[in-house]
Amino acid sequence: ASKMAAQTVGAADRYVGETKRQLRDGFGVYKYPNSFFTYEGEWVKGKKHGHGKLLMRDGTYYEGEFFHGEIDGHGFRKFANGNTYSGQFSKGEMNGHGVMTCADGSRYEGEFDSNQREGHGVLTDTDGGIYEGSFHKNKRHGPGSQTYSGGERYEGDFVRDIRQGHGELRYPDGTIYEGQWRSDMFNGEGTMIHASGMVYEGMWINGKPEVEATKIVVLGEQNVDVTQGTAFSLQVELRNEEDKVVPENGREIQVSAAVRYFAHTQGTTLFDLVEDMEETPIPTPFGYEVVTYPLTDTDQLPADYDVKPSPRPSYLIAEQTIHEAGSDAASDTGRDESADPEANTTLEADNASTGTSSQHRSRSPSDAPLPEETPLPPPPNTCRSEAGGVFFKDLFLPGAPPMYRPFILMDEMDKEKGGKGGKKSRNPSAIKPAESATSTQNLEVKLESKLSTLGKHNEGKFARPGDYVIMVHDVTTPPFLGRSLQPAFMTVKVTPPKHKGGGAAPGKKKSTHKHP
Repeated sequence: ASKMAAQTVGAADRYVGETKRQLRDGFGVYKYPNSFFTYEGEWVKGKKHGHGKLLMRDGTYYEGEFFHGEIDGHGFRKFANGNTYSGQFSKGEMNGHGVMTCADGSRYEGEFDSNQREGHGVLTDTDGGIYEGSFHKNKRHGPGSQTYSGGERYEGDFVRDIRQGHGELRYPDGTIYEGQWRSDMFNGEGTMIHASGMVYEGMWINGKPEVEATKIVVLGEQNVDVTQGTAFSLQVELRNEEDKVVPENGREIQVSAAVRYFAHTQGTTLFDLVEDMEETPIPTPFGYEVVTYPLTDTDQLPADYDVKPSPRPSYLIAEQTIHEAGSDAASDTGRDESADPEANTTLEADNASTGTSSQHRSRSPSDAPLPEETPLPPPPNTCRSEAGGVFFKDLFLPGAPPMYRPFILMDEMDKEKGGKGGKKSRNPSAIKPAESATSTQNLEVKLESKLSTLGKHNEGKFARPGDYVIMVHDVTTPPFLGRSLQPAFMTVKVTPPKHKGGGAAPGKKKSTHKHP
């Protein structure tokens, strides 16, 4: 029969508990000779067997099942670093299914082997990221899925805790990459469907496409003449720094127009019409700044326009002549300009017709009567690239709204001045009114005279003859891989329509000088 032993069992052992045949058997407390370990629990034939608790002097302990003197079975272990483990043990080590909760807040639930994560498990990081999949020697290894704290989700292969092999990464904004990985980056064949709608399929090197577009290039001539009231088309390509076409699909490209920007000087009334204009001037590669000008396409035009279909596409050509319903706009424009010689007179002619009127000198351009404004059609739709190319068909420059008219007229007047022996300013933004009061007054009177005639030349529907800038921008949103392409610029010169019978453009005075 077993009995309680209050004495030392064996030469150097200290045991208090039940014994049987001089062996520890039943419940008892045993303190090891080194005084670091203490066991209290069940004994069988002198060995720890059954349920017990092994305490260490540093405050850590194991509580659970013992088998023939070894920690074996299900138990709970508290470590010195604050980590805890609850699960299966074998021969004193974590083996089998268990849950490890770390002091830093991370948590692992899954399979263990020899005290390491091995096999299938779920690891929750301190930042909230969750990995579920295969482990080997404590690291993510093999197939698995990782949800990151930022919302990204990866599903695919891991090698020694990094993404390597084949996998799919989904971003919170909807962007998806599927393909090959190496060293935790896109490497090899892969496809990205970007949140903006752009699609790239091909080789990736260290997280970037092997061939990446950096700029937009306009095909054909960079300086083109277009007859007033005529549509034109435009083709661009997406190219890299080596000037090779990059076959990207889905990049969003926008085309817009602009006119030269002339800076006004404080204290003048020359630009009273645009004093509230908040638009920031845009730099161009032509050495001057511009402000945006309305641009549309024939699909956006109202019903009172009649458009002839284009016979063939081109890079940038006059394709269609736009007519007002029931009349020939080009002929009407020509007749109007012929009837009004002031429309295209030079600065000297303006001086002659307006310089003697004291009443005109006392008025400012802001007092000039403006024609009734024609509602502008909406701008052309953006286009998506296909195989690295974009084609804008049937673009059209409508008449200028009041706020843009001073810029256009100042450009004309600057050219007229240069044509009469003066040099055209290379930097129009630096043009300022003349220093003397008389010349400043004359300049304002000339501008007023031109503004007062705008309503006579179909300005509500057609862009006034002159120079315009066409801009092509990458407006992919959000930008693909965080970067937008360099924009492209070109110039379009709108010229007056010719008479049906031929000859020079209407509106210009014929020379009356007779040669000897």
